[in-house]
Amino acid sequence: MTGWDDLAALERHLWDRLARAAGDGADAWRHVALATAGPDGPEARTVALRAADRAAGTVEVHGDARTPKVAQIGADPRAQLLLWDETTGEQLRVSVRMEVARADPARWAAVPAEARGNYGTEPAPGRPIDGPDDFRREPARAKHAALVGRVTAMDAVMLATDPHRRARLDGGRWRWVAP
Repeated sequence: MTGWDDLAALERHLWDRLARAAGDGADAWRHVALATAGPDGPEARTVALRAADRAAGTVEVHGDARTPKVAQIGADPRAQLLLWDETTGEQLRVSVRMEVARADPARWAAVPAEARGNYGTEPAPGRPIDGPDDFRREPARAKHAALVGRVTAMDAVMLATDPHRRARLDGGRWRWVAP
């Protein structure tokens, strides 16, 4: 139960897990739920964690710049990531204020060639099509957006213990909270 006995160790553990997931496509925390505020209420979808920087206090995911999530973040930068690892029983909610970095050459260069087709489908994501394959993958840096979230809070729960353990980062301070 590394890190779940001491708040400083827990913070290190969580940031280490985030960094590992950002670099390892097989990590349980690689694919996360991103929740934003849509016109009819909350909207959640799965995205890939692409970067985590403890020193900067940021996490990063990517998307097609034409998707609703990018417009939603433009209207309300508050968002939340939900990470879950069934093997360890660790859940982490990361509250962020997102900024959109569009068509950044350095970030585009870091996108694996096989993933670039996800940024530039025609028609745009979410548009009606006649059949499941009636779209084209046309990679385009101009349609790529990095969603960079400055962490404002974290809520970590260890569900593999009895009793559960829970800690929250809020206002720059970690504290234990009832699970």
